[in-house]
Amino acid sequence: MAPINKDPFRYSKSKDGNPDIFKGLVQAGATQAIKIGEYCYFNGTYWTPVTAVAHGRYMLAISKEEQKVAGRAELTAIRYIDFYSLHPADVFEVAINAARSLAVGDTFTLTASDSQKLTYGAGDYAVAINESCSHYPQEEDTTIRNQSVAFVTHNPQNTFWGLKRSLDVRKGRRVISSAGNITLIETDCYGGTIVLITSTGTVTVPPVKSGMDFLVISTTAAAVHVDPDDDDQIRLTGAQLTAGNKLTSNSAAGDAVRLFAEDADGFCAIIMQGAWTDGS
Repeated sequence: MAPINKDPFRYSKSKDGNPDIFKGLVQAGATQAIKIGEYCYFNGTYWTPVTAVAHGRYMLAISKEEQKVAGRAELTAIRYIDFYSLHPADVFEVAINAARSLAVGDTFTLTASDSQKLTYGAGDYAVAINESCSHYPQEEDTTIRNQSVAFVTHNPQNTFWGLKRSLDVRKGRRVISSAGNITLIETDCYGGTIVLITSTGTVTVPPVKSGMDFLVISTTAAAVHVDPDDDDQIRLTGAQLTAGNKLTSNSAAGDAVRLFAEDADGFCAIIMQGAWTDGS
């Protein structure tokens, strides 16, 4: 279906109620026309309408302004036009590929043949998520009404807002470097922090908390130990070590291990470089 001018923005849950908007560079209309309401992706130079499901892995936005094929030069030339940045608080009404009884949290991918439509895809990489329950029964009933549109918010991992304006998504990895022993505090252990150890030493880890995730890397040929709290275990190659037992590297430069909080009992060691053993 050919795209039409249809603004999908419905409301924002932000304090001022206004959507987040930015100026994006587009090609001349004779090369690439854009209708209001099209999903667009950034191709490295210009914003252009999506034509493939795989474009969901790029930085996405929705056009708020039309780029015409012909007409006044200021409406057709290479220029900056308004786009919705797809802030998580902004809600859009978007057509879906097939009517269904949508549940809150249902996920969607792009639709290759239609830049103004989403495709339901349970288990697929999600660019948008259904957030409305207005079609749920209001009385004693369990039948959710079918509908051909979804009220969605967007995945900040692949939106202009998430990749350009959000420190939550763009914060990257924190790096902590230490020569010798270091005692981590709780806030060191989130977000995939990288702990670089530049000489023989022990990384002392605080009591496990949900969401902890960090990497330890040895930059020199020296033994490195990762010592958990006395009550915490580390799962190494599938088996849990005795509570309080530490991991010990093979004393090679580049030895590395990633630990994440498995449960309230301790950590799981994964993606190991080099041989790590029970250091007791």
